Amino acid sequence: MRSQSIVGHLDEMRKRLLICVVSFLGLLTMLMSLPSFTDSFGARIMRILQKFILDKIKGGASISLVFLDPLEPIFTILKLTVLVSLICLAPLFLYQAYAYLRPAFTKKSGKYLVLWVLGAAAFFLLGAVFSLYFLIPSSFNILISYGLSTGASPVLSMGKFFDMFLWMFLLFALPFELPILIGALSKAGVITTESLSKSRKTFYLGFAVFAAVVTPDPTPFSMLILWTLLLLLFEAGYFLVYIFESRKNRICGR
Repeated sequence: MRSQSIVGHLDEMRKRLLICVVSFLGLLTMLMSLPSFTDSFGARIMRILQKFILDKIKGGASISLVFLDPLEPIFTILKLTVLVSLICLAPLFLYQAYAYLRPAFTKKSGKYLVLWVLGAAAFFLLGAVFSLYFLIPSSFNILISYGLSTGASPVLSMGKFFDMFLWMFLLFALPFELPILIGALSKAGVITTESLSKSRKTFYLGFAVFAAVVTPDPTPFSMLILWTLLLLLFEAGYFLVYIFESRKNRICGR
């Protein structure tokens, strides 16, 4: 019976993974090829995004994006549409994961799981909006303004420009999940406000090293922006743990 149960779980996982993979490949193909290959939805999204970023950069009107290889536009659009597809299908992926894990949870813990999933999605959207409207334009603005101050005219490779954009988007949007992660570890009893307080300096130093390693440019501007963001989100997570512990103490006090 146990072997049948394991086989059943594996079959359920296979079905839900298949749904995710087929949905992803279908949407990716549609974005890359419709309504036509030379004017696909992916290319339109790239043009909109390019205009959105350059309009927020001082002197952005003088910037030209060029491609140095015939395949560069195709691979650039492919990378962008992969990210767009993953974001658009994130609710489906989360639902499939929830539906697979739901039988393992009680009714009460299942509600907590739903809340954590919704919270993670909300914080990611918040990070995406904040990154697109403030962090990424600010970073590009500082870097390109510095280049313009030398008297040179910017001519950027579209591949490198969007590679930097995609990398910065993930770097600035994903850290918004940090408060959710800290809160989940607190609920699991792994961390407390006391342990976070004792390790605060270590976390600060670790965030600085992480920001220095992963930021895509050698200047300190992006590093400082990412480091400051991580510090603020860490403190938000600390405050969330404090709320959980205060609530638990009040309940125990009763």
